[in-house]
Amino acid sequence: MYLSDRLIVVDSERRRCDSGGMQAPANILAPSSLFDAADWYDRTINWSARLGREIPALSEVFGPPAPGGLLDAGCGTGHQAAALAKLGYRVVGADANESMLSVARQTIAKEKADVRLVRASYAELCQALGTGFDGVYCLGNSLAAAGTRESVRMAVEQFAKCLRPGGKLFIQVLNFERMRKEVPCVQDPRVARVDGLEYVSVRQFHFVEDWVQVTNITVWSDNGWHKRAHAGRLYPVTCDELRLWCHDAGIRTDHAWGGYTREAFSAERAIDLVLVGTRI
Repeated sequence: MYLSDRLIVVDSERRRCDSGGMQAPANILAPSSLFDAADWYDRTINWSARLGREIPALSEVFGPPAPGGLLDAGCGTGHQAAALAKLGYRVVGADANESMLSVARQTIAKEKADVRLVRASYAELCQALGTGFDGVYCLGNSLAAAGTRESVRMAVEQFAKCLRPGGKLFIQVLNFERMRKEVPCVQDPRVARVDGLEYVSVRQFHFVEDWVQVTNITVWSDNGWHKRAHAGRLYPVTCDELRLWCHDAGIRTDHAWGGYTREAFSAERAIDLVLVGTRI
């Protein structure tokens, strides 16, 4: 992840409540609802900077638009799907989180992009969407959020099943091998401003055997200091594991990069792990 992706100013007039998508007056929008909304996640990303790295790499890997189309696995709030659709790709976005899909629908509508959105978990992809895709991509560390080793392995298997022979797979996760050696491991400071208040968030990654707990801590000052913390669980997938699971699923690994600049992956130095493969 990149610091420039996390420094933005939030437009408070465009925020939405969790319930029904209705706009809330600023004086009754509690911090809890602000943080829990998918809309909050969407507005803590510098999408211009992020898409500026992701889309050139994706379009280079997938090549010109073809009839089979692309599957955005874990599409989140839909920005990559919209950007690729506007380049002429037929894109289907899938996510298990309905609140993310709700924001994705707004993104697709705003961008006037032709994208089909489907609610489906990784384990349901092939059953829900079928096979024959020209490409499948999974970005933003979403694969690690499957949570367990077996869930990640099964997700890779599903990606492969959705691809046609010769189709391309593109996965990006954090480089957990490097992060595991950082004690404490604290990343991604981010700043957002809402109604004149500045919110500063940091993430701590705590490795426990074969999983990692991620704790996000946000602090702000409003007649005194306040804080909010919440935690989640990731599976810290490694490059060797991804290569193995791709091989077992019928995916040939073409590249292992350390980021979107396409340098060779280094477990000691890389921020990200980007794996590119081809369905055999």
